[in-house]
Amino acid sequence: MKKTIGKLMILAGILIFACFIYNGAGGFSFGGFNQKADHTAAASLKGISAIDINAKSITVNIKAEQRDDITAELTGNARLESAEKGNTLQLTVHPKPFQFFFFQNNELVVKVPYEYKDDLSVISGSGNVKISGGRLALNKVTLSSGSGTQKVDQLQAEELEVQGTSGNIRLKDVRTAEGDIRSTSGNTELENVTGRLNIKQTSGDLRASFSAVDAPLSIKQTSGNAKLDLPDDADISLEATSTSGSISHSFSFDQISSDKRTLTGKNGNGKNKIDISLTSGNVSIE
Repeated sequence: MKKTIGKLMILAGILIFACFIYNGAGGFSFGGFNQKADHTAAASLKGISAIDINAKSITVNIKAEQRDDITAELTGNARLESAEKGNTLQLTVHPKPFQFFFFQNNELVVKVPYEYKDDLSVISGSGNVKISGGRLALNKVTLSSGSGTQKVDQLQAEELEVQGTSGNIRLKDVRTAEGDIRSTSGNTELENVTGRLNIKQTSGDLRASFSAVDAPLSIKQTSGNAKLDLPDDADISLEATSTSGSISHSFSFDQISSDKRTLTGKNGNGKNKIDISLTSGNVSIE
């Protein structure tokens, strides 16, 4: 028995030593030893009209600042690759293979100048995506995360696409001309989001609070509950249907017709149309 334990300890020591050696060449590591690799990249704004970020399974944090260039800093046991192809700045994170225990805190922080006005695309397989800093006005923003949370605060975009597979989506103080928000499973929370919005959820709950409604809104939900908080002076015409759920409201419409699973209402001149369709689940309009 003692011989067996001794052999196992020797084998473990050899493996740990090999991990340290191989990690120095970009290979695997034992995450429990808190080994980290920091990588940075920078690019001038000149000639850049698109930023594409592919981060696979780490957190991506986009920060808007008063600065002259675009910078990226990666923490954790991974490798950052930066390239300029035409007018596109590409930032790609490559996790190191054979990472045991997964204790590393991997994060990519990208700092973007307020003066940048063009396109931004972020793909994170299972990591979180965050945009903050305010005063950032872009052309097209595309965000996608497989199972991480996506959080956007204070953003203006002509086109906005947000897609989540099993994580939550949270948008606050966002202005867009055209917004497409899709969640396969997970919850969606909108606070003070304006623009023409198309929201599709396969499962999960939707909570949306609007301080103003200035464009059409479409909500299609396969399962889950939806709660909408509308301003009292909303100029809207609303149609809501639920196949196997219920529809309730406390909003004071000027005109209304409703039963358990359908509701048609009008407020003001009915300028902005709101369509709500639920296969199963309940909807509340307040």
